[in-house]
Amino acid sequence: MKFLKLIPLFALLCFIGCDDSKKEADDMEEMEVRDPSETNKEWMDAWNANDPDKLQSLTASNAVLYMDGEAFESDSISAWYQNSAPMMRDLNTSPELKYSSDSIAYEVGTYRHMVKEDSLNTPHEGTYTVIWERADNDWKVRFMNITEKHSDTTSTENDE
Repeated sequence: MKFLKLIPLFALLCFIGCDDSKKEADDMEEMEVRDPSETNKEWMDAWNANDPDKLQSLTASNAVLYMDGEAFESDSISAWYQNSAPMMRDLNTSPELKYSSDSIAYEVGTYRHMVKEDSLNTPHEGTYTVIWERADNDWKVRFMNITEKHSDTTSTENDE
């Protein structure tokens, strides 16, 4: 079942990898492009600062958001930033897999955050996948999949 949630990721990687648009070497100037991990840190800092405008500036206009394996509408990532960033706090990520090339980078891992004004201080946890695409000599979020960790309700063991 978990494999099915990764199908959109593999489809997007295939789509991006098969892009036929190539630029002439003469047209390309060598410009220093920062490492994608620096952009990722900037994104995390903006999230923890509850700055949806900065988050949006680090996101491609055609970015795709999936939540628990379900696609959201095309402009939903901006709405998600506006609604979610202000209510969350202390976002922590633990990358488990990273990759970067000249034009694409991705990170897969687990996350944990708290919700403001939650008197029980209940942590929210899950997994995430973020694909960064190089655009205009910087990195932009192109795809994001967030899957919340749900309690196992199929357990047959009784607590004693």
